[in-house]
Amino acid sequence: MMAIRSLSNIKVLDFTQVIMGPAATAVLADHGADVIKVERPGSGELARAFGPFKDGVGLSYAALNRNKRSLAVNLKSAEGIDLILRLADQSDVVVNNFRPGVMESLGLGYEVLKVRNPRIIYATGTGFGTSGPMAEARKPGHETVADALSGAMYNNADSSGVPRKLPLPVADMTAGNLLVQGILMALFVRESTGEGQTVEVSLLDGMMWMQAWQVAGAANPLPTGTPMHGANPLDGGIYKTKTDYIVVTALFKANPLANLCEALGIVDLSTDERFDSEENLSYHAAELHDLLQNQISEKSAEEWIPALESFDVMTAPILDSKMALEQPQVKHNGMIVETTTQSGAVHNHVGVPVKMGMSPGVVKRGAPDIGQDTAEILSELGLSENDIFRLEKSGTIATGVTN
Repeated sequence: MMAIRSLSNIKVLDFTQVIMGPAATAVLADHGADVIKVERPGSGELARAFGPFKDGVGLSYAALNRNKRSLAVNLKSAEGIDLILRLADQSDVVVNNFRPGVMESLGLGYEVLKVRNPRIIYATGTGFGTSGPMAEARKPGHETVADALSGAMYNNADSSGVPRKLPLPVADMTAGNLLVQGILMALFVRESTGEGQTVEVSLLDGMMWMQAWQVAGAANPLPTGTPMHGANPLDGGIYKTKTDYIVVTALFKANPLANLCEALGIVDLSTDERFDSEENLSYHAAELHDLLQNQISEKSAEEWIPALESFDVMTAPILDSKMALEQPQVKHNGMIVETTTQSGAVHNHVGVPVKMGMSPGVVKRGAPDIGQDTAEILSELGLSENDIFRLEKSGTIATGVTN
């Protein structure tokens, strides 16, 4: 029997671009939602232009747009907007991550759509929110700006105190995941009320939530000199062995430092007054790191990892991206999957992280070409072949078919 999919009865009209929004709608699509990606005829969404490229496909774009259908429509055309309104009448969710006011300027704001379709869930992702000083100033949102304004970039400073850009799109992916949560909660509420609602997330709010532990210390008056979360050198210390770098986390024991010292075969440093409390060892973190590094440098990673794990010390080798993909556990978890484009090109992408027992998510198709599904979607809307031909000739739509 074919497995059911969690969201197979949900239709999503997707106006999102780049990372935050497409990450959210990718999750919905992986779990069965019919996600119709609305794109510009000709150029498509912005991320299509981002590399690396293979077989003429932007792999970054393709990673977050699998399982979706592409509708290429000119939103500056009255007929194009009419098509979108008709699709919204039949949709469960509309998602966008434009700047505040853009959807309203197109005649596609929530107040318009909910009159036509009271069940519509209107999900918006922005840089900073849809109201307030930054929204009113129309300040453009971006991963790096959210990292800077949330304190994350400062907290990621190098050893000289120079703030550093985070090496991953943490703000985008966090906000994308929160957007999924909001959409699912709104769908759940709609089962009781029969009504849709707005859902809003922002990059800035998502980064504040990501730092909830750090914010707890920064937002409350504390005695001068109180160590902040993250100052404990036993929590994720990075060390160079004879061969490779490893990460070591010695926590969740009655005396974690004593346990680590025993595992390393060195004198118990927990009796040293510099390290006899979490507060003291946070003040002397560099000294403790150097003492531990001296011992760890004596053996290889292959020797240290099993030795440390035998004492329940959490440790792992630090892998590069290609090595990470080759791990048996990553393969077992199905986190690398093959996708196929319309032209038949086969690419590898990240798999589905949420495992459902009865209604599993699946990657069934690769990211679509621009307008690949336009004719199919409009046929489902009731348009004839002649209607579609006329709209394409007028420039209102693009079908992705080359004549």
